[in-house]
Amino acid sequence: MIAFNYIWVLNTNQMQNTKNDSWLKAAVIGSIWASFEIIFGTFLHNLRIPFAGTFLTFFSLVLLIGFSYKWNDRYLFLKAGIICALMRSMMPTSIILGPLIGILVEAVIFQFSLKLFGRTYLAFAVAGVLSMFSAIIHKIVSVLIIYGFDIVKLLENMYFILLKSTHIDLPVKQLFIIVSGIYVLLGIATAYMGVKVGREIVGTKKSLTSTNIDFKAENEYELFNTNNFKFNSLLIIIYFILLVASLVVLDMFYFAYALVFILPLMLFLVYRYGKSLRRLSKPIFWIQLLIIILISVLFWNNKYDGFIVGMNMITRAIVMVSLFTAISVELKNPVVKALMYKKGFSGLYSTIGLASSAVPFLIENIVVSRNAFTNPVKVLKKAIDLSDSLLCSFTGHFNNTNKITIISGETRSGKTTYLKNLLQKLKRDNTSLKIGGIIAHGIDKDGKRLGFEIEDVGTGKKMLLSNNIKEDGNLRVGRFYFKQSGLKFGRDVLLKAIEESDLLIIDEIGPFELRGKGWFDIIELAMQKDNMDMIWVVRKSLLTDVLMLWSHTNVEVIEIKQA
Repeated sequence: MIAFNYIWVLNTNQMQNTKNDSWLKAAVIGSIWASFEIIFGTFLHNLRIPFAGTFLTFFSLVLLIGFSYKWNDRYLFLKAGIICALMRSMMPTSIILGPLIGILVEAVIFQFSLKLFGRTYLAFAVAGVLSMFSAIIHKIVSVLIIYGFDIVKLLENMYFILLKSTHIDLPVKQLFIIVSGIYVLLGIATAYMGVKVGREIVGTKKSLTSTNIDFKAENEYELFNTNNFKFNSLLIIIYFILLVASLVVLDMFYFAYALVFILPLMLFLVYRYGKSLRRLSKPIFWIQLLIIILISVLFWNNKYDGFIVGMNMITRAIVMVSLFTAISVELKNPVVKALMYKKGFSGLYSTIGLASSAVPFLIENIVVSRNAFTNPVKVLKKAIDLSDSLLCSFTGHFNNTNKITIISGETRSGKTTYLKNLLQKLKRDNTSLKIGGIIAHGIDKDGKRLGFEIEDVGTGKKMLLSNNIKEDGNLRVGRFYFKQSGLKFGRDVLLKAIEESDLLIIDEIGPFELRGKGWFDIIELAMQKDNMDMIWVVRKSLLTDVLMLWSHTNVEVIEIKQA
């Protein structure tokens, strides 16, 4: 006989809601920031406009200063920088780590300037000046990493040739002072513009909080899609090692010998990440590399040596872009995401999907306007004005009232039996209720558990999910081997149920999901959908981990006890 107790669990208290509110504000700022980075960054970089990073930094700081007059939650701008950086790095226009690092540095500088000096003009001026210098330093470091120190010698040769041809006497020290002065003035101008925007926001009586924002919520399943790619988290460490090794090989060995190491690496990267290496397929990228070779041949002392130096630099560029792309792809591993949840970063991942969903709306309705390039500060002010409405939309999506019922108990306590009886009652009491999902039936023989088969709740069709027999292609979890055919069957059933059902059944959520595999990404997708209740089956020993991994405001736990 089966007995059970009801335990109501609300695993987000008022303190957690406050933290969520801060992350949602950060998502608003991050989504607006990312929208400007995407539109203006793509525009400036595609036109090869000099100092594009400086322009982006200028307007990003104006945006942050303006928002500081509106919200000032603890570490808000650091969180916004993290969200913006992750969104920017995942966009098809660029998946290398350069934009990510630049945005993070700006966020750190701005946040700690506020912490040190408060919301004062001094804080904004310091943040502006340091951010401007960080933009040029970041550009210099990026160029050195990609092309190596040979480019310094090349630029030096170009500098002296230009001095001779123009007869202008401009020592390097004097040039450095002039450039530094320009960047200091730009930083101060950033503070002035930002303060002006912020004060106008505070002084505006018109409220836009009632503005209706209608956008289709993007879910994390799309951003971290694992259907067609087999992740390997170990490769993240390996790629960082190969990154250093590639630089050492290209610096220490003759170019022809270095290719013996580089070519096999590139063939592997193209084979594994072919679809993701978008930048390598762009004509502008190869035109840039050809220009580097031509400049090297023209300005190097010896034309042959210049050609070899140019080839070395473009090889570094290709390898760096490819390895950074590979690292960025592997960082989308759901195993890494699960680990981040467990370490307390659930707020970050919960808001990434919401922030990304707003980008198309922001680009269409705010950024892409007739004032976008003629008066970007006016566009920034409009975006800040609209932020309250965006926050309301985010809050509505985040704090959905969908109910999750978790049936929990020890192994073989009757969890699945209770679930089947519950479903029969639900179908009998509410004939219009659409129920979909999977039930896992244990396969026993002589009192021993040999595996599981899963059943489609809607059709009754069954498929073997796992057993204790080792076969090629099976995934081992504990003492069971999971069948690829069974996993595919379960995924197809669950995806269909998410689209068509009112109530989703997942029996059961176990160690596989806690490691970011199995039904992990399906659960992520279901958590983002409105008007969908769920019933999960979770063994008692894993209940706490599941509640920590998937934070929700409306959870009921039914504990099954063997009578």
